[in-house]
Amino acid sequence: MITDLTILNIISFLLIFFIGLPHGSFDGAVASLVGFNNRIQFLQFLIYYISLFFIVIVFWLYFPIVALLIFIMMTIAHFGLCDWTNFRIKKYKYPVSFTYGMTIIFGIIFFNEHQSFLIFEYLTNDKIYLIQKYFYIPYFLTLISIIYFIYISIFEKKLRKGLVEISFLLFIFYFFDPLLSFAIYFCFFHTYKHLKHLIKNIYLNLKNKKFVIYSTLIFTVISWVGGLGIVYYLVQNLSLYESILKVIFIGLAALTLPHMLLVDIVYRKRFK
Repeated sequence: MITDLTILNIISFLLIFFIGLPHGSFDGAVASLVGFNNRIQFLQFLIYYISLFFIVIVFWLYFPIVALLIFIMMTIAHFGLCDWTNFRIKKYKYPVSFTYGMTIIFGIIFFNEHQSFLIFEYLTNDKIYLIQKYFYIPYFLTLISIIYFIYISIFEKKLRKGLVEISFLLFIFYFFDPLLSFAIYFCFFHTYKHLKHLIKNIYLNLKNKKFVIYSTLIFTVISWVGGLGIVYYLVQNLSLYESILKVIFIGLAALTLPHMLLVDIVYRKRFK
């Protein structure tokens, strides 16, 4: 197992922790956009959000391999929907979302399977190897989805830039390790697309711009301080590498569920 932090690991962790994770801090602004306007409603939103966060963490502690698989599926859906929205087309929602989501997750794993499963080993207490032999199925589905994406791009010009983007991402995944590959996509593709769409709607539809700034700063600081505090606690018994892995990815999983429900189900219905 990997026990030492490399320079690339450190860069990856810093990117994810200080750029990628805080993009969810805009969820307070998103909540205001979709109807949690007064103090009582916003407090209800916070209770729902925090409750789901802790439910995911507890579930992961007791059922780590199931939690990891659910997290992978949620991430595929969330990344895919964000990338589909960026094309500003109503057609091909499911094939475009599926292709992007599968390419991101299983593209990274396919080109870095050994290193990816070492990371999974830390996150699932060595149990992930039980299902490694079945990963040829998502690899095959990813290939089929890319082929179909190429086909539909013949008829939809807007999707052709997606072919270039997917090719570029696969190039990145091939040459870089899984952590850096994920960090590059998460911070510079997903976060950028999400915030570009969100900030535009905040500017057009929210009058209280100060609330957006203050709530985002507060949630960002809380995520940084909380994450660093948990790393400090875990490092008493685990390596620094494993402690950071657990905080970032289990923390991401815990944040992804409420973030997805808010963004992909509520927000996207009103602001497509």
